[in-house]
Amino acid sequence: VPKKLLLIAAFMVVWSCEKSTPPVDPYPITEIDFAFLQASNKLFVSVGASAGYQGGSLDSVMVLWKGIGMSNTADTLRLMDNGTNGDMLSKDQLFSRKFYNGSGLKNTISSTAKDSIYFSILALYSGKKLTQESIFLLGNIRPKLGTVFVPDTVNRPASNPDPNVVNTVEFPVIASVTDPNGQDDIKRVFFRSYHVGLDSMMNGGNPILLLDDGGANGSGDLQKGDGSYTTTVSLTENAKTGTYHWTFEAQDKSNAYSDTVKKILVVQ
Repeated sequence: VPKKLLLIAAFMVVWSCEKSTPPVDPYPITEIDFAFLQASNKLFVSVGASAGYQGGSLDSVMVLWKGIGMSNTADTLRLMDNGTNGDMLSKDQLFSRKFYNGSGLKNTISSTAKDSIYFSILALYSGKKLTQESIFLLGNIRPKLGTVFVPDTVNRPASNPDPNVVNTVEFPVIASVTDPNGQDDIKRVFFRSYHVGLDSMMNGGNPILLLDDGGANGSGDLQKGDGSYTTTVSLTENAKTGTYHWTFEAQDKSNAYSDTVKKILVVQ
């Protein structure tokens, strides 16, 4: 047999054995993200989802939200890609939703929770269901201000007839603070003082610190490390009378702040 014919025959055999393989679509659910927006008490979920998969087109994307219990009955919420409900950009294939962590949700999260969070992403491609489970661990949780004690009214002391002596009245200011990450995570507790009549901040607008030091630094605190923060305010005969707004905050070591608590003090 001529060599040329043998080569042609061999080529035909090899060519006939090769099979074309259809391209494999990558899994269409990607970039799953979650955030607990503590300041607004809202939850945020986002996910990337391809427009098509295995010949089917994307119908919808939903989150099956279980909160802190893997076996909980899920809340089903539709994720958006139209720039609404917490979605940032329309038609960018990132589906998102920001939803309130409240009574409309079966699986709410406590403000002190340190648990794992469970949810699944459900995508429908021409009626075909695809799911992807996700677990997130809650990270830093901001501190929480509890009871804050400030007297409603304080009488400014009368002037001392001796010009070398200044009369002073003292009173404690106390705030209880908790932190789900531990009391050691609390960086500082403070308030700022604003005089309504003068329309100005007192103390140069600088924070006035409360301490949980057992009184070692003259704060007037009774017991160290009990979560009760104290400062002793000295009001002299030269103090400005009028109405003060005192705004309290706590800050943790991750620089997260508590909600503010406002108290009103009248000096007369």
